[in-house]
This record gives sequence, C-alpha cells and structure tokens, in this order.
Amino acid sequence: MSYDIFNENFLEYLKELLGNELEIFLENSMKPLKESIRVNTLKISCDSLKNILIERGWKIENIPWVDYGFWINYSPEDIGQTLEHSLGYYYIQGAMSMLPVEILDPKPGELILDLCAAPGSKTTQISQKMQNKGIIVANDINIKRIKALSSNIQKCFAINVIISMRDGRFFFKFFKNIFDKVLVDAPCSSTGIIRKSWKIAKKWNIKTIERLSKYQTQLLLSGFDCLKEGGILVYSTCSICPEENERCINNLLKIRNNAYLEEIEIKNVKYEKGIIEWKNEEYDKDISKCIRIYPHYNDSEGFFIAKIVKKHD
Repeated sequence: MSYDIFNENFLEYLKELLGNELEIFLENSMKPLKESIRVNTLKISCDSLKNILIERGWKIENIPWVDYGFWINYSPEDIGQTLEHSLGYYYIQGAMSMLPVEILDPKPGELILDLCAAPGSKTTQISQKMQNKGIIVANDINIKRIKALSSNIQKCFAINVIISMRDGRFFFKFFKNIFDKVLVDAPCSSTGIIRKSWKIAKKWNIKTIERLSKYQTQLLLSGFDCLKEGGILVYSTCSICPEENERCINNLLKIRNNAYLEEIEIKNVKYEKGIIEWKNEEYDKDISKCIRIYPHYNDSEGFFIAKIVKKHD
C-alpha cells in the first residue's frame, strides 16, 4: 500500500513515536472514518431517535464509551440533510470527540468554561449533560466560528450558554478563580484525524507543531487560572504529537505548583498512558496519568486527554 500522502519528515517523526505500530497506524489512516452522531437528549431520547432512524432503514451501533452516541454503519440518506438533524435531535460528532466531556463530567448547576468552544460540539454536549441547569461560558476568538457556535447552540436548545469572543490566552484577566470546571479543547495540528483530511499528513511540519505548542500552553495556563480551588480542568487535543500534549501539561506543572493530575477512569476504550520522555525532553512522571488514544486502537479519531485539579493552597 502506498503512503505517499505522508511527507517524509512526518513519516520519520511517526516512526520514532510509534515504533512497530507505525504500519497499522498508516493502514488505518488510509480508511474512511466511520460516521457517528450524538443524540441531543435536550430534545429527544436515545430510544426515540433510534427507533425513528431504524424505521427509515438506518443501521446504527452504540458507541461503547457514551450512552448517547451511535456509529452509523449505513444510512439511506445524507446524515447532515435530515429533518432530525435540522431540528437538532442529533449532532454529527466524532465518536472519540465525545470523550473529553465525559471525563469533565459536567453537573447541573455548575459554572463551566469552554475556552475554545466553536463550532459547539462539546459546548452543546456539556449543556445536555447539565440538563440546561447552571451556566456555560462558551468562548472563541473568531467571529466566523462564533456564528457557527451560536447557530448550533440555538439548534440544540442549549439555553444555559453565554457566548464570549475573546483571546483565550488572556481570558483569565477577566474571570480568574471563578469556574467549577474548564474545558480546553485546544486548536491543534489534527494528526489524530488524518482520515478526515489527508492534507494534514501532506502539510505537516515540525515548525507548526512548535508554534502550536506555545499557543496551547498559554491557553492551558489561562484556563487553569480561571478555575476555582478544587476545580477540574480537562485538556484535550485531536493530535498525537507529544509537543502539543505532554509537553504542555509538563509546562503547566512546572509553572503552577497547585496543578495536580488525576487518573482518568474510562471504560470500553483502548488507550496508552501519557509518555514521560520524548526526544531530549523528560516530563513529570505524573503525566503517565494522562491518556493518549491512537486512531487504530478504537477505529476512531486519535486523542490526548488530561484531567487536572486545582489544589487548595
């Protein structure tokens, strides 16, 4: 099989990162990503939507790590053009993309910040987990993405959301130490979702990764500073590059001595522990509490997730 969608530098990088799993990763990257949806339980129950879709000839399968997600094995129609999608009964979302909010575990009545919220997949997921009780501040920096965020929030009937448009790196200047929970689903190189676009593999370069790593660390620090003492932050990316993941978490632990990593407990997902050494860098041993999910492990997207608690001083 030809892997010419990967530039030579990226292949060398992946070989060092993946070792003898490189071939299966490359094979997986050449396959289409399975379509998946999240049932919006603010508007319809999982059973009701499932029955509607099956009656129309859809073949669906439960996603094992969420109660309200389905893989679409077959549909006789475009899943983005149905009446149910237009009404906000379901949201088209990657199966692994639903996991960070599961780990954040939002509760009704909490005050939650989604620092990099657009286009709203995780914001609306948080809202349904909160049953529209409490407040979500959904922030993004780009007006075009804010428009998509606003549209999705309205369509999904997420009425407990306030939209903010600020540079997330400086959000802490206005809202320090007030949120119960924070999600930082950081912009990244998307190397865990090559199956969505082969351009990711063609255009990859280490300079972009290094630039993103600095930006992601700033977002992570800002999000952490917005937390109350005892609050929880979940940091996630759909990248498999350690510079965007473990390095950023290590930077936080060095700069904020009240940041503590918690073990992540999640069922029915195959994953690896966070790595504590990469190239010439050594990371805090607690970073093994993070999880890195390669796309070939669960036939889904690749993801990195960390769960951080702000300790009491």
